[in-house]
Formats: sequence, C-alpha cells, structure tokens
Amino acid sequence: MIKTLKNKLFATLCVTALTLGAVTATSTFNSVQAADKTVYVDVEKNVMGQAPILQPKAVILDDSKTIYDATKNAVSSDNIDGNTSGSYIKAFKDTASFNYAKYKYAKQLPAIVTDTTTAYNQKIVSDPNWLREKEYNGISGWMFTVNNTDHDSSYNYYTAATPISSLPNGAVIRWEFSMACGCDLGNAGWMPDGTVTNGYYNWNTSSTGPFFTRADKTTLIKAMANHSDKTDSSYTNALNDLKNLTIQQAAVDDDYDASGVLK
Repeated sequence: MIKTLKNKLFATLCVTALTLGAVTATSTFNSVQAADKTVYVDVEKNVMGQAPILQPKAVILDDSKTIYDATKNAVSSDNIDGNTSGSYIKAFKDTASFNYAKYKYAKQLPAIVTDTTTAYNQKIVSDPNWLREKEYNGISGWMFTVNNTDHDSSYNYYTAATPISSLPNGAVIRWEFSMACGCDLGNAGWMPDGTVTNGYYNWNTSSTGPFFTRADKTTLIKAMANHSDKTDSSYTNALNDLKNLTIQQAAVDDDYDASGVLK
C-alpha cells in the first residue's frame, strides 16, 4: 500500500512538473509572439489642398496585428471602411467638400476618367460623410507607403493585411488620397489609356511618371507625432510642409534637427 501511494505521488509530481513546464513554455512563446511595436500613422488628402484627416500619430500594438489594425487603432473603427479581408481601405470618414475644378492635375489625366457615359461601367461615387475611392473621378482612391516606399527590401508589395511584424519598429504608415493612380503624389502610376471596352477603361501597358519630385516625409511625420505641443509654431510649420505636395526635400529636412525633433 505504501509503495502504491509512493508511486501515485511520484506520478502526480511528474504530471504537475510537466504541466507547469508546458505553461511556462506557452507563456514564453506567447510573450515572444505578442511583442509590442510602435508605428506612426497619418491620413492625408494633400491633392485636395486640405488638412489631414488624421495628423501624425504614434500607435503601439503587438506585432501580430496588421497595417489595417494599426490604421484602425489610429483613426478608430468608426472612421474607416475596408474590405472584408482587411487588405485595403476603401474610405475614411470625412465631411469636407471639394470642388474638382480646383484639382490642379486634372488636365494631365485622360478625359475618360470623368466620362461616365462612354465608360458606363466605371462609376464615380459621391459620399458626403466619407472620402471614398472613385470619388471625383474613376481612378481615385487611397494609397499608402511604409517609410516612403510601397514594398519591402525583397520587393514584396505591402497591403493593409501586411503584418506589423514584417515592418521595422518606428515605421511610418502614410495614407494618401490620390486622383491619378499615385502620379499626383510624386510616384509613378498605371493610368487608363483613354479608351474603353464594354464600358471599362483600357489601361496603359507602361507606367506614367510622377508629376513632380516627391519629398520623403518619414522623419517629419515621426517628429510631428512625438511633438507635445500641437499648437506651437514648430508644429504649425511642419503641418504646412506636410500638406505641401511639391515641397523640396531640403525644406522638409529643415523642420527638424539631427535627432529628429521639430525645431
């Protein structure tokens, strides 16, 4: 009987040790998987000459989350409309109005992008409460960069579903509204060729070059997010430069010191 009790006690101790070991291992694994990372997010509509929907903001979240999650965290879930898979964003809540006649790059686009009679399957939408893709012309929409590029070092293109774990800590996720497939943001883009088939655009087989030289505002966005006084002249000057589409890189760099702090 004593031997039996000893065996049962030994077995119980072994099971307990194994269970505790499993819990410890699992806890350690989860803590590694759920490492926190800081990213910076903003939402701009500079092509409209208007203030950002979201000024630069730091977001801390675990790196199992995605770019979509970080963006939703920054603007709040009520202010974002994405597809069901979370791979891209269709709209941000925005009630400001805009006169398309004031869009400075309209004459550089093929006329077909506003011709819904010829391109009868290419709808243009109007939403007073959101700034949506396909507003104002048939090729508008939301684009984003991570640290001023749309792909990683291996040329894998980012989507809103890209995990934060694949981004460097402190990455800047910059959302921008474009009405020219990115060309009006200083990037190359793929544009319609001006013809249609069955009411749909036919697209150029080569890209269109940027309409101007794009300044890298990665450090500026970080500096703005980390600046405590959002009303002082340093921040106000930085915000004006953020909104300036065609600003030169030297002028952007002059907004902050060598340590990335607004002057």
